[in-house]
Amino acid sequence: MATDLRVAVVGATGALGGEIVKVLDAVRWRPSGILPLARPTTSTTHVEYGGESLPVDDLDADALEDADAVLVAVPPSAAGPAVEAAVRLGLPVVDASGASASDPQIPLVVPWVNPEALQEVPQLAVAIPDAAATLLASVLGPLRRAGVDGELTATVFVPASTEGRAGIEELSRQVVALFNSQTPPRKVFREGLAFDLLPALGTVGESGWTDRERAVSEQVARLVGGGACDATLVGVPVFSGISAEIVVRTARPVPLELAQRILGDGGARLPEAAGPRYLPRPRRVEGHPFAHVGRIRHGAEGRSLHVWASMDNLRTTATAVVAAAGTLLRAGAHGEA
Repeated sequence: MATDLRVAVVGATGALGGEIVKVLDAVRWRPSGILPLARPTTSTTHVEYGGESLPVDDLDADALEDADAVLVAVPPSAAGPAVEAAVRLGLPVVDASGASASDPQIPLVVPWVNPEALQEVPQLAVAIPDAAATLLASVLGPLRRAGVDGELTATVFVPASTEGRAGIEELSRQVVALFNSQTPPRKVFREGLAFDLLPALGTVGESGWTDRERAVSEQVARLVGGGACDATLVGVPVFSGISAEIVVRTARPVPLELAQRILGDGGARLPEAAGPRYLPRPRRVEGHPFAHVGRIRHGAEGRSLHVWASMDNLRTTATAVVAAAGTLLRAGAHGEA
């Protein structure tokens, strides 16, 4: 694939957009240039790419005409026009905003979980799932492909960065304000987050589920198939890094050594040594893509399989975005040939 490409990054000044720019700058098929775009409200005027400081342009459909692919990492409310403009121009588009994730006509893709979805794309647009769904599917996918399946429950510990740069900055301001006995800002996290937990992320419905939990459950099913995923999302006062306790209630006990081998062969990262120090956690997985797993054990009844998992949600999502874009661009190049 030619590297004389220009890739538009919509939302390049945000937390996820910034990670996408970093991954693009290091990928094997590194584009010769990027088009950093952002909403007019951004306070960041330049981004670094290839050792140069590039000016950030306002998000505008006309700006996409010079791009070879479009990567979208703005809030869902701002993503629609960019995705529609890219499709109208016939450009490959990877939407990580969440706006397209529920559209059954747009494939939901994590390249190392369901690569077949990229091979069957009838159009140019694909969506990247919620980071919680990516983490769960990265563990469940290898297990289910190996025949390890059963009733699934998961508690996912969700960091502030899933709300973008605004979430990271507000958590920081909340910590400072509470340390100084001041009223903390509560625009992003209306119930507060610093020194606390949020036991219900999203809007709670009559069933007790939140809309975000329903979305994650549905996305996991689309990614790996099988039965439903009973997921609980908990907001935690961590800037970045998403973690989960995953329980699979299997019909028969699964040997722990076999489970470890399945997960390792399936792409999950295992601890490099024994002991609590090496267990995956947000600080330890920072800057690393893919899911890391540890504390693989049986439940008290000796049958269910418990897996602790942690992942850098920003770096992993950015890696998924760039990998999907590379596949779409290669497919386009083959099609033209």
